[in-house]
Amino acid sequence: MKVATLFFGEVDVREEDVITFGQGLPGFETLTKFTWIQSEESAPFSYLQSTEEAGVSLLVTDPFLFVKEYDLTLPDTLQNELQIEQAEDVAVLAVVTVNKDYTKFSLNLLAPMVWNVRRNLAKQIILHDSDYSTKYEIAIGEMIETTQAEG
Repeated sequence: MKVATLFFGEVDVREEDVITFGQGLPGFETLTKFTWIQSEESAPFSYLQSTEEAGVSLLVTDPFLFVKEYDLTLPDTLQNELQIEQAEDVAVLAVVTVNKDYTKFSLNLLAPMVWNVRRNLAKQIILHDSDYSTKYEIAIGEMIETTQAEG
């Protein structure tokens, strides 16, 4: 199917590549269908693009790339809801916010997205009783060092 996107024009998305957020996302509860777009230029960041609304695209990344000690335990109810059977099926994404002059990024570690990549079911959860923040800052230099060390 053809999907209009915020940053990439119109793209082809296979039906099996549509990620379903059964309850939508906070602030976008009516939007339940998204696709993951990774461009070489944006790595290690990617985009979670709504397939229902071209103007809704979230910059996301794997929080473990930046916060090695990030601790996330998935409750059994969530594992059942997302039909998670094995750890390899899970990807965790953090929403990224960029400051006005594009020199700092912050990760929302308090509300990660948990994605069953095998079944393409996902949910954004809130880590209650957590010390994590919605604004964990990462400077551009740290980001470049992190990606170069892994490359």
